[in-house]
Amino acid sequence: MTARTPERNGTPSPAGAEPPADDRPAGSRAVRRRLTFGVSADLADLPAALSPWQRAYEAWRAAGIRWGHGAPPRERAAAPERAAPASRNAIRADAPPAAARPAEKPEPEPAKAEPAKAKDAKAPAAKTGDPKAKGTKPKKAKGAKARSAGSVVAAATAPAAAPVKTGTAEAPDPKDEPPAPTAEPQPTADESAPNRGTRRLRVAIAGAAGLVVVAGGAMFVLDQGGGGAKKPRPPAAVPAAALFGTDPAATTDGLVQDLAVVTASGRKVVAAGTEGDGTPGRERARFLVSADGGHAWKAAKVRGADGSEPPAGERPRLVAAGAGKWAALGQSPAGTVVWLSGGGMTWTRHLDTSAFKPGDQVNALVATVHGFVAVGSAGGRAVVWSTADGRAWQRVDGLQAGITGLDRVAASGGVLVTHGTFSRKVTRKKGRKTVTRTVRGDGLWRSADGGRTWTAVAVPQAQGSQGATIGLVAGPGGFATVREGRRTTGRKKHRRTTRFGVLFTSPDGQKWQAAGRISVPGYGGVERFGGSQAGFGVLVKGAKGRRTVLRSAEGRTWQPSGTVAEPVRSSGLAVAAGGAVTVAGRQGDDAYLSGANLAAVPGAVHTELAIRSLAAGPGRAVAVGSTNGGAAVWSSPDGRGWTRGRVPAAAGRLSDVAFGGQGWLAVGRADGARPGALAMTSKDGTVWARATVPAGPLAAVASGSAGYVAVGGGAVWRSPDLRTWKRAAVAGGNLVDVASTGSGYVAVGGRGGKPAVWTSPDGAKWTPTAAVPPGGGPLTQVAARGNALVAAGAGASLMVSPDAGRTWARRTPPGARQATAVTATPKGFVAAVTTAPGGAAVFGSPDGSAWARVPARGLGGRAERRLTAMTPAGAAVLATGTGVRDGAETPLLWRAPVPAAGAVRGAKS
Repeated sequence: MTARTPERNGTPSPAGAEPPADDRPAGSRAVRRRLTFGVSADLADLPAALSPWQRAYEAWRAAGIRWGHGAPPRERAAAPERAAPASRNAIRADAPPAAARPAEKPEPEPAKAEPAKAKDAKAPAAKTGDPKAKGTKPKKAKGAKARSAGSVVAAATAPAAAPVKTGTAEAPDPKDEPPAPTAEPQPTADESAPNRGTRRLRVAIAGAAGLVVVAGGAMFVLDQGGGGAKKPRPPAAVPAAALFGTDPAATTDGLVQDLAVVTASGRKVVAAGTEGDGTPGRERARFLVSADGGHAWKAAKVRGADGSEPPAGERPRLVAAGAGKWAALGQSPAGTVVWLSGGGMTWTRHLDTSAFKPGDQVNALVATVHGFVAVGSAGGRAVVWSTADGRAWQRVDGLQAGITGLDRVAASGGVLVTHGTFSRKVTRKKGRKTVTRTVRGDGLWRSADGGRTWTAVAVPQAQGSQGATIGLVAGPGGFATVREGRRTTGRKKHRRTTRFGVLFTSPDGQKWQAAGRISVPGYGGVERFGGSQAGFGVLVKGAKGRRTVLRSAEGRTWQPSGTVAEPVRSSGLAVAAGGAVTVAGRQGDDAYLSGANLAAVPGAVHTELAIRSLAAGPGRAVAVGSTNGGAAVWSSPDGRGWTRGRVPAAAGRLSDVAFGGQGWLAVGRADGARPGALAMTSKDGTVWARATVPAGPLAAVASGSAGYVAVGGGAVWRSPDLRTWKRAAVAGGNLVDVASTGSGYVAVGGRGGKPAVWTSPDGAKWTPTAAVPPGGGPLTQVAARGNALVAAGAGASLMVSPDAGRTWARRTPPGARQATAVTATPKGFVAAVTTAPGGAAVFGSPDGSAWARVPARGLGGRAERRLTAMTPAGAAVLATGTGVRDGAETPLLWRAPVPAAGAVRGAKS
């Protein structure tokens, strides 16, 4: 006997519910038959004349589980002492509810539930557990609701499992109760212990039906007898760094790292800077921390105020520490950025647009007894910013007439000393004329009120010192700065000039005096000067380019403390407790910390891996980009497993790829003193050879009826055979993408900061379209399906043209913040966008006029994720992009069936 539990309210069962029995494989039906006829038939002391429904009801009731299943019975089945005719086991849909059994108290009336509906049906004989019994299946009951008692839903009924609705628990309708036997057998003496029989029955039920799982207040039976097919989950974007191999022979990581500042507080040292691929605006903030004076280092975490990954393009340049708190300041395209930390290992990023204005130049930061103070300039005037907690900053403009900017600051006790530049007019008489001229210079100013008012102070010229001061720190006994000095001895041929540095100190920032000299063989000047309460440190240029680190506890005597190699460009120097000196900077394209191997610090250095474009050809998909600073290609027969192609070594990056009649062509940019075109060709997508294209850097390529067309900057190049190339004339503009259309080619880009589109029938003659697509900036991508075009730019909207660019309309997918990728498929268009607060989404459209969201997992949340390249590959869409975790970018791969046009038809955007 089989039965189909009807759907709730005529709607499909909720996701994850058991599918109807008729739709399940035979194995699953067999499980239900075992549950109905096997388990219930083996229960002791039940009359053999009971129907399977009655037996199953007793099994569930004895197990302490409320009965709930499909259609309610409308006719009570008889329970004769002798065998009944073949129809004895038939359950009519219109059977009345059973009466209470005489041997027990009636059960309390269950909670009132919505009446169940049932369709009248005839009740022919049904099969029983006895193989000799014969009959026919009853018609299925329809429209009835399956209810549950309390918070538990009976998900495995006999004979069929009813769909389970999670999240809500409903009381059973009394009409859902099956007919009960007229009497209930009393338990024997050895079974009178509470719950003994119940426990045995529960084990039997679980053994027959599979595994019982309780989740969300509902009980589910997980089928072990074959199970029906579950509703497929939406395709997920997965991290793909392990799928796209880097260059095993590379000697560099391919990224540009730079440490701009280093600061110490006690034994803790913090260095801050950036890491990126060298493209301005794509670098990411990095903080490194040492708790033992600069010997062992760890990578710190950086988070947004809401826990999200901070955006790219932010550059910390100043760090200060005091009273257990750390603060950092830097710049981003959006303005001044503040990072705060309690102990240096986790930094929280804030964007301050109230006290810090566009165009502000923040040059120095220091911790004070009251918080933090920063100094700088804006519009040719000095500016001071102060805060008690690092979050709320106050701005003080126009400190003193004539001060044009401040670039250093130090704090000792309640006193601040700053260094800056000034400009003033001086009027003098020259004969009968009065001459006015502007005098510019540098100087020191002192403040005892937290930076609100300042007074000029003078550092004397002594012991042969001259010129401007170098550095400004608070060290042992107060403030300190350095000047260059020289002394000349002897006459004529014996005349000799000795160079050295002169250290000046002040206990209160007001009265200064020379305290000592700094010198090494072949002295060439002080490059860096730093200090703390633990002492002073300097980086000094010596003979033959040698640079020596010196340290001193009081400034009078100095001891060598290491050397710094010539290629290093230093950016900061810090002195930790115990006198250990750390120098930070950059060596080539790598970050530098004296005495540290940053490549061995987990999370401190990453490897470049970027996938910039995808294309599909016969039986193969190809991805291009770069790793370790060099061009890279990967290919896949199915879009799942990827193999690194054999590519000749070439410094640079590939930005686009296309398949045409002569095979594959990938184009990009070659690095060097004079960047040029980088092009590679392949017959099979796995083995590549360098090709010569007489052009500058190329951005994109397409293959069409007239051959291959490559664009870049203000030029278009075309080739019918990948061997000969001709330049095509294009009206002024910057072309960044190109596609093949039903009537030729289309290219997009910008002209004068506005979007621009060019079309060509053959790739040789190009014409700007008369209608300019609406939008505020250049276009970056275009996809064509016949003469229907969809283009994306810097904003959230997609530009749509149904007529090869003659007319345009703006369409914005719901919730989009920025369109990042678009492609054409045999069924329409697919686009990727970024969404709030940091994730991404995919949309589909049959013609570009209306967009509906395509289910995709792994793209939501606060973490920064985006898809930047897409291509159709057979019946699938492939997309790659990037995700960010702990400030490091990692590739993403998304593969999904091509969205059907009917699935998105009628959607609104």
